[in-house]
Amino acid sequence: MPVLVQKYGGTSVGTPERIAAVADRIRATRAAGYDLLVVVSAMGETTDHLLELARSISADPPRRELDMLLTAGERISMALLAMALAERGVKAASFTGSQSGILTDGGHGEARIADVRPIRLREALAEGTIAIVAGFQGVSPAKEITTLGRGGSDTTAVALAAAFAATACEIYTDVAGVYTADPRKVPGARRIPHLSYREMSALAHRGAQVLHPRSVDLAARYHVPLWVKTSFGDEEGTLVDGKETPMEGPHVTGLAHRSDVALVELRGTDTPKDAAAAALDMLARAGVSPDLLAIESNRVERCRVSWIASDAEAERLNSLWESIDPPQGRWTLNVHRGLALVSIVGHALADRSTFALDAARRLAVAEVAVRAVRVDSLSVSFVVPRNAVESALRALHAAYFEPVA
Repeated sequence: MPVLVQKYGGTSVGTPERIAAVADRIRATRAAGYDLLVVVSAMGETTDHLLELARSISADPPRRELDMLLTAGERISMALLAMALAERGVKAASFTGSQSGILTDGGHGEARIADVRPIRLREALAEGTIAIVAGFQGVSPAKEITTLGRGGSDTTAVALAAAFAATACEIYTDVAGVYTADPRKVPGARRIPHLSYREMSALAHRGAQVLHPRSVDLAARYHVPLWVKTSFGDEEGTLVDGKETPMEGPHVTGLAHRSDVALVELRGTDTPKDAAAAALDMLARAGVSPDLLAIESNRVERCRVSWIASDAEAERLNSLWESIDPPQGRWTLNVHRGLALVSIVGHALADRSTFALDAARRLAVAEVAVRAVRVDSLSVSFVVPRNAVESALRALHAAYFEPVA
């Protein structure tokens, strides 16, 4: 039988009633003639509660122990779902990430998958058993339990789909697909029936939370068709695959946003002519990879490097600043908080020089202050005040997705 991978997010398995509904869906899919690998996230807000519990014990929990704690959430989900299937007369067995052969590097908290050796999963499928896999986790070469970072269950599902050459990987969540904007912030947002890997990757990397960016990039690498569907209904969803939109010129696909953004500025005076390169080298040694917005450097004396970072990354750099040995010259670090990133994603947006200007004018009409702009071939991104995200999204959505009355 063909292999199908299904992944159910935290809201989909958030209660015993939801787990029962998922079990019914899996039973129906099995009856349609598929061998099934099912990946589950932790129930509801379990991961957040475990993090709170850890931080009530320690302000800075050891990363190894934090991984041991957080992986418990997915183990609970997988066992309960296997029980629900058994209750329905469906043969199923649950497996942790390590039992499933998810081999990672040694990076606790943000491990990368190095290989998948799903010996036990293949045996389960050969016996007619549905394999329920705990997402978000694996095992390192040192046999340490690791986690893949928030949203890592999507990556688990795609990695298994690639290893089994699955027909598709279905990601079930609480929304009916990928939308032109976050429907919770833009009431007029509509479902997008089809996206290319490039389009979905751009949306995910710029803040769309339906799919984890790493999972999309992995799917593109191994040509895994992705379906984004809701477990709360039977809507068709969104298909993500390698078919590109056959169109030249600027074309807007969707909007994405991140609300955890800070604008970081590194300013130097009395600096040599190679100050910008020296500053970037200093940041690299400190473990900072700037998502650059601008570099300004005179031949001598002045240099400015500015970039966007998450609040957590900016706070870490701020705390490290006093211990960093800066390049020649006098350097200051400025962190501007309370910001967000709103992005227009599409094709060839940089090909028309007036596109970014037109979007900026529409934000100005909506009284949204723009702090910085970044343009590339797939997106135009604006740094705006955090409290203006909804206004920015609605203004841009009205301009590029809603017909003129």
